[in-house]
Amino acid sequence: MKKVFLLGLVSSFSLYGITLDDTISKALQNNTQLKKVALQTEQSKQMKKSKKAKKYGKLNILSSYDHYNTARTLTPLAPMDIASSPTGAYTIPTAQDMFSTGVNYSVVLFNGFAQQNSYKISDILEKTSSMKEKLAKEELVYNIKSLYISLLALQKQLIAQKEYTKAQSDLVDQIEYAYKLGKKSYLDALKAKNSYQSSLYFEAKISSSIDILKSSLTTLMGGEPFDKAEDITIDIKDQTKQNKNIKTLKRYKLAQLKSDVAQKKVNLQKAAYYPVVDFGIFYGYNYGPNSSTNTFPSTGTTYLEKGDWNYQKVWQAGIHLKWNIYDFGEESALLQKEKIAKMEALLDIEDTKLEIDKQLKNGYSKLDLAKTAYFSSQTELKLLNEIAKAEQVKYENDAATITDLLDARAKQKVAYAKMISSQYEYQKAKYYIDYILEKGIK
Repeated sequence: MKKVFLLGLVSSFSLYGITLDDTISKALQNNTQLKKVALQTEQSKQMKKSKKAKKYGKLNILSSYDHYNTARTLTPLAPMDIASSPTGAYTIPTAQDMFSTGVNYSVVLFNGFAQQNSYKISDILEKTSSMKEKLAKEELVYNIKSLYISLLALQKQLIAQKEYTKAQSDLVDQIEYAYKLGKKSYLDALKAKNSYQSSLYFEAKISSSIDILKSSLTTLMGGEPFDKAEDITIDIKDQTKQNKNIKTLKRYKLAQLKSDVAQKKVNLQKAAYYPVVDFGIFYGYNYGPNSSTNTFPSTGTTYLEKGDWNYQKVWQAGIHLKWNIYDFGEESALLQKEKIAKMEALLDIEDTKLEIDKQLKNGYSKLDLAKTAYFSSQTELKLLNEIAKAEQVKYENDAATITDLLDARAKQKVAYAKMISSQYEYQKAKYYIDYILEKGIK
């Protein structure tokens, strides 16, 4: 009697390949999306520094050139400066082309606590970015694990499929030999060949799926080549549900931080109802060519020649106040907008809590279903192995048709694929729960 192909007896594939831990490590080091998130975190840190520095004001170097239609004094003068002596007006330089250089310092003294709230917002956004980066790592690790597990299942199924194809090929040879001896019909040979070709197609289909998963893993690893997944130990047993306070999870805290930002934006908008007080000081010089020749008529003394360059020092310091008393409802509308955004952020907190709770329930449901499917398909496979043996014997003794034998083998193959799939789906469900509970990174 020829050997019967038993899917349940397929051994585990070679363990030579890249481990799951190594895959995760390389992804955390090289993933481009994760690097982008890290850069966003750094951006938020720099923004916080910017907001902190803003409260100290600004120091500027100023320079300008102006041409006037009539001559101007280089600095503003009081009447007594001109009339202090008979020759006073003749000693004062004037210019139509005036240059100015100097240093200016300005700082906001009060603006309704807008600066303080802006800084607090930047501080929260920095924490938000840092939290998003950690969550991005959790998501990346879960995606790696999920793809890796799917790849393991396909690798095992491919080995089984190749064994099945080999068994179908042997069956074709058997039937063709029996046909030549007149023991089997030509139709049996055609059906066996058709089953063999179908098995080859499924073999190619699994290989294609494996290549796609490898390509996805390579992308997540930042271009690192991925050859083969190394098998892991999967212990299928009853799992105790992990009780973790949802409010301690980063996803929930992130929603709370967004609500805090929304509140700070409300406070920031309220600042528009307060006056803005700032302090400024300027020190510099005004330059220009004299616009005329200044000669005192009584004595004929020339004090200034036309075109002579002159300069005068100028400085000023002051405190300024600006208070918007009416803007036709613009600030009121903007304040209401921020209050509505705050209410939306509060609803997001509740939505986040409900979503996490739903995902946890779904995760445990998938875990229980995979466990049930695994043990069920394991029992089913044992029975189908016996049925396949019996159908092989019956067919060789002309007590069953080729259709009966091929059907038994097909069911056997499906049961094995279901067992493998449920085994790895169980592990995937465990990884999913770890991801939701933010325990994916060791």
